[in-house]
Formats: sequence, structure tokens, C-alpha cells
Amino acid sequence: MKPKAVRLSDPLLRGVEILQRREALNASAATRKLLRLGLERYVAQLYTEGELTLREAASLLELPLREAMDQLSRLAATGNVTAAQNLRALEAGTIPHARDATTRPPG
Repeated sequence: MKPKAVRLSDPLLRGVEILQRREALNASAATRKLLRLGLERYVAQLYTEGELTLREAASLLELPLREAMDQLSRLAATGNVTAAQNLRALEAGTIPHARDATTRPPG
């Protein structure tokens, strides 16, 4: 971690103080926790808007892809891949068609 001096408004300071009391944290830990919560919401918003890929969101959240997907889901972030994009992927053969899987001989 690197130190960073910031100026906080009175309402933000009150939020830090509330978190300190409720969770028995020091001021630094409470501030970091609130920043993390804000980062998570911001990343979820950017992901939903299509400004971040899942991989980029996972990187910013410092989580593996699967955990990032779960976290984004908890934050009610909707996927940013459209049905048309999924259809194009199917047509391009990127994702196997269901009928292909059923017509192949067992192997």
C-alpha cells in the first residue's frame, strides 16, 4: 500500500467515523473499506455500461474472473454482452451449437 493524503468533506468524515464505531476499525481501515465499496460500485457501473470487459473489471477488483462475476452479480451489474453478440459468436462457431454436440458420435 502507498500513503495518500486526501481531504474529506464533513459528511464523508462522519461516514468514516460511523464505520469505525460499528466495525471497531481505525480511521485508515474504515477509509480504505469505504473506498473499496465505492470502487466496487464504480466498476460495476462501468461494466454494465460496456466501458470495461469482465477481465478489466476483475483486474481492477483484484479478483479471479469467477469471483469477479459473482461480485458483479451481487452488485446487480448486468452483463454487457448483447443477445446479438451472443448470436454472432454462435454463428461464427466460437460457441458450439447444441445440435453439433448431439450429432457427434460419442468419443
